Amino acid sequence: MNDRATQFGKEQREKILQAIIEYTQEHGYSPTVREIGAMTGLSSTSSLHHHLSVMFENGMIESDCAAGTPRAIRVPGYKFVKIGADEA
Repeated sequence: MNDRATQFGKEQREKILQAIIEYTQEHGYSPTVREIGAMTGLSSTSSLHHHLSVMFENGMIESDCAAGTPRAIRVPGYKFVKIGADEA
């Protein structure tokens, strides 16, 4: 794989990571693959699954569930907690 393709893949995975973080902060649970695609402009679920697999392998994201389980993605180093209305 050439350097340009490698860099593009890294940029796409960073975009995916930010989408997962933002969605989880807003909703309190992780997005589905299709929701990630809609947020990042990546319409191929096959491509997204590849990027997610690489991200799991590299430790960018994690899960205690089997691969493909919806809404089971966690981002290491982030803890999402619900705060009360008076704290918001």
